[in-house]
Amino acid sequence: MNDREARLALKARLPRTWSAFFAAHGNFTATQVAVIPSVLAGEQVIVCAPTASGKTEAAVAPLIERHCLAGQAGLLVLYITPTRALANDLLKRLGPPLAALGVTLSIKTRDQNTFDAGQPATVLLSTPESVDSLLTSQARVFATLRAVVLDELHLFDGTPRGDQLRVVLNRLRRIRAHAYACGDAPDAHLQFVALSATLDQPQRTAERYFDGARVIAGDGPRPFTTELIGLGRSDIDALRAYLYRFRERGWRKALVFCNSRAEVEAYAAAVRRQSPFGDAVYVHYSNIARQRRREIEHDFAVAEAAVCFATNTLELGIDIGDIDTVILIGPPGDQRSFAQRIGRGNRRGSTARVACFFRTPYEKLVFETLRAPDLAPPPAPPPPFHLSVAIQQIFSLLKQNPSGAVRLPELNAYFAGLLAPADVRAILGELLARRYLQVGRPGEWRAGPKLNDLVDWQAAPNCPLSLYSNIPNQETSRLEIRDQHTHQTVASASAQWLGQPVLILEGRPVAVEWVDGEAIWVTAYRGEDAAEHLIYRSTQKHLSYELASQLPLTLGLPRSAAPLVQTPAGWGLVHCLGDVYGHVFADLLRRRTRIMRGFPPALGVMLPEKPVPALWLSWTDRQVAGYLEENYRALERLLALGPFQRLLPSALRRRSVVEQFHVPGFLDAVTSLRLLTVTGSLADRLLKLV
Repeated sequence: MNDREARLALKARLPRTWSAFFAAHGNFTATQVAVIPSVLAGEQVIVCAPTASGKTEAAVAPLIERHCLAGQAGLLVLYITPTRALANDLLKRLGPPLAALGVTLSIKTRDQNTFDAGQPATVLLSTPESVDSLLTSQARVFATLRAVVLDELHLFDGTPRGDQLRVVLNRLRRIRAHAYACGDAPDAHLQFVALSATLDQPQRTAERYFDGARVIAGDGPRPFTTELIGLGRSDIDALRAYLYRFRERGWRKALVFCNSRAEVEAYAAAVRRQSPFGDAVYVHYSNIARQRRREIEHDFAVAEAAVCFATNTLELGIDIGDIDTVILIGPPGDQRSFAQRIGRGNRRGSTARVACFFRTPYEKLVFETLRAPDLAPPPAPPPPFHLSVAIQQIFSLLKQNPSGAVRLPELNAYFAGLLAPADVRAILGELLARRYLQVGRPGEWRAGPKLNDLVDWQAAPNCPLSLYSNIPNQETSRLEIRDQHTHQTVASASAQWLGQPVLILEGRPVAVEWVDGEAIWVTAYRGEDAAEHLIYRSTQKHLSYELASQLPLTLGLPRSAAPLVQTPAGWGLVHCLGDVYGHVFADLLRRRTRIMRGFPPALGVMLPEKPVPALWLSWTDRQVAGYLEENYRALERLLALGPFQRLLPSALRRRSVVEQFHVPGFLDAVTSLRLLTVTGSLADRLLKLV
């Protein structure tokens, strides 16, 4: 069967969904041809394909064809996304074809909720947090569920949110099994389809979420062209000049990624003063009010020519129209984020375009490594389960259970393969001692006074913990920014902004009129040009070991090389271990020798004397683990272990730091270092990193 015959045969297998999903394009993409037959056959599938390859339709259309038969009622397909913005975008994208088929679609996120548990839609778009919340109040709606789509799986895996998702999926499986046992479902089977553009080990990743996955890999990522451009620390002349050349080339839209909200506002404000796009200069980040973010996405998408400055909120496939070029101001800290960002550009073309602006020699080195065509980081070890997620899930399960209690056997079933029974007992004991739990009837635990207080606080804007969220490092002390004249909330800000008379909001200065206990009230600023006084802070993202370990190759050295550079003050050791390993490496060295200020911690250390491998080759697993246990509090934030980490028993807090740090990987990395004294131009380049 030739390709044309194969595509016609596939079309014939989609008698209901072809017209709604594919007829407008007249054909399938290569990814859709590869994926749809397996989904139609009921297989568990993980799809690894680049952006704009039609992965969403490749999953949804055959699931509708297979599971959503005439006369079936209830929720049948659950589509889980990593962000509310992506769920909103999918609502617009999937709404028309599903409506044409007579298939109902709803959404449940913190931003928007159209889901009616009394008459549940056939397809539900949601996030792990909102699914968790729905389980506590309307668990029975999942009894009819037949399929689950996990979108952008790489953004979940290895994080507390990913481990929350793993337990949530176990809870869905138990609901289906119970429905089958009661005769309310024909079987207990759930079909899973996972989607990702960037996964190094898709088979192993999928196994953490569902069994029996078949990996379907599409074409590799699109080739991309890069321009590497220096940017001053105190001005943006090079950026402004590039944007003018951009318009002269006939290009219309640019998406600019920055590594912090402050950078987004500073660069947008400066460009707005002399913009080749007129007033069509937009900003996008999570603290901007929900409705305003949607307006920005729409206005940018329909604009004839525009530029948008964003944090990672626009890394995903939100519909913002065709982007001619992606601009990066400062590099991300890992290869996955780089691939996500550049994948947003020129999606209809065969080649993506990216302009990389660096402000320091360090940023230039990282960019040069990221754009290397043969970049192949070493495989990362399987991430261990985040122990703190068990606390959040225990709280959630207490709310789900109609009896208001949890018991050890059912907890062990939910955490099977993730957490040992002894660990579950230790966590229950700690929560009992802290009064988050109290003993009920023999063998059961109920909500204690502190958990009841936490439930009451959930609606408060500064609630210390969300019962349904494991997103690390959430700002709990935030104030709304409200327009004095309209009283509309336009954004939110952390407490660090208090006391500042002028703020930059959407690239425009606004004057702070007053601050009350709930909000910062602002009006249009009418003073001198605030953009003249902006500070362009270089915000460095944490550099992963996988990316850092490739930097020696960019320098023309073997991957294991650790260059030594002599300076008048001492010796620079460039270890390229990344931020987490580099932090621990420097601290352990301090126990044996003096460390001076010098290289960024992710890259190296400055020592008074020429180092020898004996300084670190004698470290043992127990010594490194002992250091981690002693300093676990300082490392918890660096490792982003989740907001419930502090409620773990101290022994488990220490153990979780050791497990997530991965001592064997660290020792392999440091013992493989090969010292190499360098001079001349290479030494000069390395010294510029200091």
